[in-house]
Amino acid sequence: MSYLDYFHGKKVLVAGGNGFFGSHIVQKLQKIRCKIFIPRTKEGIDFRKRDDCFSYLGNTRPDILINCAANQGGIAYHKGKQADLFLDNILMGSYLLLASQHAGVKKFVNIVAGCSYPGYLEKNEMNEENYWEGRLHESIFSYGFARKASVVYGLALKKQYGFNSIHLIMANMYGPGEHFDPKQSKALAALIKKIYEAKKNNEPQVEIWGTGKPIRDWLYVKDGAEGVLRATVVYDDIEPLNIATGVGVSIKDVAETIKKVIGFKGKFIYNTKKPDGALHKTFGIHKMEQKLKWVPKTSIEQGIMETYKWFEKNYKKAIIY
Repeated sequence: MSYLDYFHGKKVLVAGGNGFFGSHIVQKLQKIRCKIFIPRTKEGIDFRKRDDCFSYLGNTRPDILINCAANQGGIAYHKGKQADLFLDNILMGSYLLLASQHAGVKKFVNIVAGCSYPGYLEKNEMNEENYWEGRLHESIFSYGFARKASVVYGLALKKQYGFNSIHLIMANMYGPGEHFDPKQSKALAALIKKIYEAKKNNEPQVEIWGTGKPIRDWLYVKDGAEGVLRATVVYDDIEPLNIATGVGVSIKDVAETIKKVIGFKGKFIYNTKKPDGALHKTFGIHKMEQKLKWVPKTSIEQGIMETYKWFEKNYKKAIIY
């Protein structure tokens, strides 16, 4: 029996279901018999508004809500938008939780960015027991704090009303369908675009922001979607749970892998005047392995290859900005 059988006959609302990550969760759910609700901004639904949250959830009455809704991007995207990002994300997270509790949602699955972890831990690996230990990294503090606030609110709703929510801390996701807009994309997508275009235009070099030394835990988006759905089935603890690979790979090594996959023959120039962000962000996965009896299966090389194939095929659509 597949873990997906749990969703048969249930009503599942995926907030942010048209976005990069949410769309992959929707694709998995579409393989089974369940009713899927995908709210759309173009239809006038704005989860930053209390009335829209209460109206939509009151009409749909889902059994499960998977919250992928967020306004976010890479470090460059956050600069100059700190207050807007804080307010947008804290409103969406809070109103969706509140409306879900009032609408009788049986399980709220909260997708939380890894930048909600303390940004200055002495340990190289971020484990769930470290989640409350210190301040967030300054490069992304307002977005990270807004996402962390949703975890706090979920805990409060559990204590006061017994409302069932789980909070999944995601590693850096990448894969087909990602943002390749240079104003919003994250490091891996930005590198694919830069290196692809450098090869296409016969350029001798590619500039990479920072030193190339920061280490990240890169999670292929299809693995991330599977981890979230598995956690929806078996995990019921209010304390956060990491969904990650547990493996750290530097920006430099990611760039070299992309270079090899694309076949770029030029060199890299590291612009050390640009920010690195946190220098080391990998996630402990012992609790995830124990609770989900699962680990991600896609290697960084395979994931980059699949992402590049999608990007090359969808180039014109992917770079519109």
